[in-house]
Parts: sequence; C-alpha cells; structure tokens
Amino acid sequence: MGVVPSMFAPRTGTAPGVRSWIVRAALGCTLAWAGPAASAHAELMAPFAGSGASTPEPKDKGDAAVRQRALAKARKAALTAALDQLGAELPKGSIDKSARKAVLKAADSWTGAYRVLSEREDAGAVSIEIEADIDLARLRKRLVATAPSDRTALYSAAGVQTSGPCGTADAASTRVEDELAAAGATGKDGVPLSLSLTCTALGAVPHTFSFAARVELIASVDGRALRRVTKAGFGADAEAAVQAAVVDAAATVATALAQHRRGIVTLQVRGAQPAKLRRLERALLQSVAGVSAVELAAVARGGVVSLRVEGVRDAQALAQALQSLQSPGLHSSPPTIEGPDALSIELQ
Repeated sequence: MGVVPSMFAPRTGTAPGVRSWIVRAALGCTLAWAGPAASAHAELMAPFAGSGASTPEPKDKGDAAVRQRALAKARKAALTAALDQLGAELPKGSIDKSARKAVLKAADSWTGAYRVLSEREDAGAVSIEIEADIDLARLRKRLVATAPSDRTALYSAAGVQTSGPCGTADAASTRVEDELAAAGATGKDGVPLSLSLTCTALGAVPHTFSFAARVELIASVDGRALRRVTKAGFGADAEAAVQAAVVDAAATVATALAQHRRGIVTLQVRGAQPAKLRRLERALLQSVAGVSAVELAAVARGGVVSLRVEGVRDAQALAQALQSLQSPGLHSSPPTIEGPDALSIELQ
C-alpha cells in the first residue's frame, strides 16, 4: 500500500493538527489576495471532512478516473455532513426534501473550496480524505422550504446560453435553472426569461493552491436586461472555481427575481403631488378591471412614488388601461414600459 502525499500537506511526518494549520494559513493567503469581499465570505464558511474510495472499472480510460470517483465521493460525503448538521439544527420538517436532493446532485458546486488531507493507493484502488469549506448560511437558505405563495412566479426559464469555460453546457444550464426554480423565481407559463452565462477562468492564485474564476449572469426579457450580476469564485481547480461562481451568481439573480409575482405590477409615478396621487389611486381601484388593491410601495429620491398595483395581468395590460382611463383633473404622460411588471408615468 502506498501513501500519496497531498499537495497541501508537508511531505514530512507533520502532525494532523499542524498540517491543518498550514492548510488554513494557505487559504488565508488566498482570501487576503482576493480582497475584503472574499474575506467576509470566508467568515460564513465552515469546514467539513469527507472520505471516499474507488476501485478500477473496465470502462476507465486511465488511472485518473479512479481518483476522480474517489474524490467525488469524498466531496459528497463532506456535503452530506454539512446537511446532517443543518438537519439537526433546523426545526423538524423545515427542510425541503427536493432542495436537499438538488444540493447533493450539485455537490461539486457546494464543495469547490476543498483540501486533500490524505490520499492512498493500493493495487489501483484509491481512497481520499478531504476537508471542504461549505457556506452554511447559503446552504441553510437553499434548504429551508419557502412558504407557499398565493401568486405564481412571473417568469419561466427560456434557456441558458453559455460562453467560455463554463463546463458542460447542459450541467451549467441545469445548475442555473435549478437555483431559480428553488427560489421561486421561475415557474410554468410565465414571461419567458432568457439567461446568458459568461465564464472566465482567471488562473491560479499566486502563492496558493487555489484557482479563481469570474462569471457574469444576465437575465433578460425581450432583449431588455432585468438583472446583471458578476461574481468571483475560488476552488481547488479551475472547474471548481467556475462552478462556485456560477452557483453564487445564480442564487443572487434568483433572490432578486423571486420578488416579482404574477398579477402584481409596479407603477412609478413622477410629479406625484399628494392630491393627484390619491386621485390616481381611486381611479385605478374604481375604473380598471381586475385591480384589487393599490398600495404605496416606495418613495425614491426626487419624489418618484412607486405604487404596487394588484390584480392586473402585467405592465402592458395596465398601460392600456391607463391610456383609456378618464378621471376629472387627472392627466398623465403616455406610460413607459420598464419591464414585464413595471411601468412609469408622469402626472401633469
């Protein structure tokens, strides 16, 4: 039986505790290079150990295949340990079983920051022990079942276009779409949402064993960009770094788009004097078919008021209603469509 030293471990008989300290010191250098954002992100990470083993199979095209299977099992075991810990901490029944299954399916994305603690080879069989840093805060949010909404998602996924080293196109697309669906950002029969994913491998981080990557994810409707997010990721290799960044970007976009529900339109009103605004609210409630509620959502700098209009199909339907709306003393500019569920007018 032979022992293959880890690239992260000293090649002498260093005690496990000392070796762990060296590993963490190396990770600290990585985060210091990455900047304050990465350091803050590291505070949310927690280490979990996992081990895996594999033996040669007839279909293998090289010795590397055995190691890859063992490593994949070890990373999945580390993620399972994190899931078990959260399962013990969270109230019984609060974890969405389908979300847990999806997380395990994407184990490589959740365990991109890992260290090989030991690796053994015996007659072609490989066993690996790793320690993976897992973002428990994001994992907890991903697992907890969201309260059922009385309104369905505004958008439905219309495909993901990938460019650059994003890995397998189907896998990257599935990962993004799964994050959106899990957050309630997309559903069936909604407004078609186009997604564009661009991946860039930034190479090895100097003086560390980590790699960096950057991805840009753009969510668009009818060619109009609704959300554009750029995220950096770090991992033990270029592929792991890209995967970590993809999941982070998808989660950010999903959280933002999940706020948009079908049947709710945001109407931004400029020149909104109190008396005119009240007149507009009454006219919407009394004269526009389907409108069940009009609420003040926000007041922006410059006096622009946002109204939350419930019961109307979409922004286009509300725009048509506003153009035909007739109320004494109420005049406005032609509506401007800002998105599937947003439009703006100026009261005159």
